[in-house]
Amino acid sequence: MKRYSHKPEDLAKLFGQSPLAKVQRQHQQVSQLNAELCQILQLSHLSFCQVATIKDGRAIILCSSAAWATRLKMQRDAILDNFRRKILPDLAGIDIEVSPNGQNIPLLVQETAAKPYMAAMSEDSRAKLQQAANLTNGPVQQALQRLLK
Repeated sequence: MKRYSHKPEDLAKLFGQSPLAKVQRQHQQVSQLNAELCQILQLSHLSFCQVATIKDGRAIILCSSAAWATRLKMQRDAILDNFRRKILPDLAGIDIEVSPNGQNIPLLVQETAAKPYMAAMSEDSRAKLQQAANLTNGPVQQALQRLLK
């Protein structure tokens, strides 16, 4: 009978080399870069631009408008200097791109945008809508009843 000669390896070492660990490290770096970008731009949260990914040693920043892209391009050297000094010393550069259709909206903003708008309706407005709903029928009546809810 042949003896098993393979020694067990440390799990931390095995998982540290996996593709999942690389993705996790990149996600942490992108989160740190976004926090630093937020501080540089002196914003409470990034709703108009964000660091999307790090590709080929370059940070890619997506902006929701050309105006934000222009603002970031004017501050590119300062942003790159801060990123290199505080987070990634080997960062080669920054690419600033305009993202179509608001694809760069952070998760926090998407969650707040998904909540329906709940406005307070005065009793007078409610009574007039109810009266209009009672006088109509079909899809208009259904729409007015949804408004009343």
